[in-house]
Amino acid sequence: MRHILVPIGISDYAEATLKYALDLAKQMGCIIYVIDAYPSVASLTSMTNVNARLAKENTQRIRTLIEHIAPKDTDIKMVSSEKDLLGTVKRLDESIGLDLIVVAPLNNEINESVFLGRVAGSLIKRTTIPVLVAPLEKTFKAPKKMLLAFKTGEVKDLHTLKPMIEFQDHFNSILRLLLVKVPGFANRNHQLDDTLLQRSEGLMFSENATVYQGVLEHFQANRPDLLIAFKRERGFFEKLWEPDLIYKKDFYCTIPLLVLKNKD
Repeated sequence: MRHILVPIGISDYAEATLKYALDLAKQMGCIIYVIDAYPSVASLTSMTNVNARLAKENTQRIRTLIEHIAPKDTDIKMVSSEKDLLGTVKRLDESIGLDLIVVAPLNNEINESVFLGRVAGSLIKRTTIPVLVAPLEKTFKAPKKMLLAFKTGEVKDLHTLKPMIEFQDHFNSILRLLLVKVPGFANRNHQLDDTLLQRSEGLMFSENATVYQGVLEHFQANRPDLLIAFKRERGFFEKLWEPDLIYKKDFYCTIPLLVLKNKD
């Protein structure tokens, strides 16, 4: 793992999220890239000077935050924001290869019923880059126990597992697998990638209406430090990830959530 991107919003959680990413990067020897989660777009005017002024103010806000919490020897870079955040992220990924995006569940949403806001939700849904959702106002701690929950363990590209493997190897983490049999469960779901089996401490089964309910069933017994899920084009949370906003009634966790982009 080499390059980590951190979108910085305007909420009170921005500082804690950046600190979380910095602590992770320090332990794994990564370079941090910081980008404005809400690029400036003048809604009532197209005047170039207004957009330029807003962009300058946002840049200064992020630079001040970095100077406030980051040690002077930290390898951290600012990425110029454009009005299309997702487009900028995708172009940066094509240029340098992003290994991970660290994001807060919320950036500026004030609705307490929301788990993932529009920035986190859109980055999970609309990019192929693994996303680590950092818990609000919690410091980074090396994950000793990881739980990977899924309804099919077939992995068509081992690159999908790279962040999980690097976490496991670097922090000597224990990995447990949870296969959730949901309605319509087919025999092909029993196909488990050999790499997952070889790296895990064992395979647990659950029969539930959703993968999330299966996680809830086994969460207390396993007490993981990191929850891992697959995001497929047609798979885990396929309906849940359709909107950019994810509500707590549909999914919620208080520990770090690593979303891997698995191919169908």
